[in-house]
Amino acid sequence: MGAALKMMERRTLRRLPIRVLVEYQAVEDFLHDYTANISVGGMFICTDKPLEVGTRFRLRFRVPGRKRPIETYAEVRWCMPPDEAGPMNPGMGVQFDELSASDARTVRSLLDELEQGVRAV
Repeated sequence: MGAALKMMERRTLRRLPIRVLVEYQAVEDFLHDYTANISVGGMFICTDKPLEVGTRFRLRFRVPGRKRPIETYAEVRWCMPPDEAGPMNPGMGVQFDELSASDARTVRSLLDELEQGVRAV
């Protein structure tokens, strides 16, 4: 768990708690899980079966209040396996790869609203 905590401490982008459905493809399976938090740079996906660090995959999620889903690629940067999670949620921290400028603005706007207490999720 030490490596995961060090990775969390190095974050430079604001990351706020939000629970949204995430769909992603791993090998030939399509998986559905939920986020614990999100930033413009990535998110933490709660799952009992995290992908291996370094795995690059296609990712889709919906921002509340927006019809079109955000689709991008992401890379697993760190994992919190169930047997090491303790009081934390098991899952994986992922970094967005190829997030469009428009989608980055949408995520940034969501973060602004969450910080101001405008949106309750």
